[in-house]
Amino acid sequence: MSDFVPASANASSSDTSSRPVILVADDYPENRRLLYFYLRDRYEVLHAATAEEAIETLRTRSVDLAILDLNFCDGMSGIDAIQAIRNDAAISDIRALALTAYAYPDDRQRCLEAGFDDYIAKPVFKKGLLETIDKMFGSSAAGDGAISDVGNVWISRARDDEE
Repeated sequence: MSDFVPASANASSSDTSSRPVILVADDYPENRRLLYFYLRDRYEVLHAATAEEAIETLRTRSVDLAILDLNFCDGMSGIDAIQAIRNDAAISDIRALALTAYAYPDDRQRCLEAGFDDYIAKPVFKKGLLETIDKMFGSSAAGDGAISDVGNVWISRARDDEE
């Protein structure tokens, strides 16, 4: 959609909240953290550990895109969540991306039929994720989302006594 306007469009341009807001919902903290690192340079990233928590966040925060895992250990599934979202007039127009380890063509179709706008299979790679989001937002951001401020980048290197 080319008419994308960030959820926080009224914020000042110097404020990080002026960036589009993405909610990442996955029951595994490692997955939430990985997606946070992939997205943090372009987007404000919120997170939820359950589908129920994701829906509550969507009801209380302005969000531009929800990335929902399909399988949560407890409670609602991602399919249940997207159906609840699509049936709630207050949040039914939220863009939603299915995140799943199921990678067969019929799995993608099942997600789209359930109400997701698009689908991405695990393992998730940064380039593919950003391209999918750009396509959903109808934009094409330059670069790979990397920032130039080295102070915000984690660098792994051997300690001096390990060399």
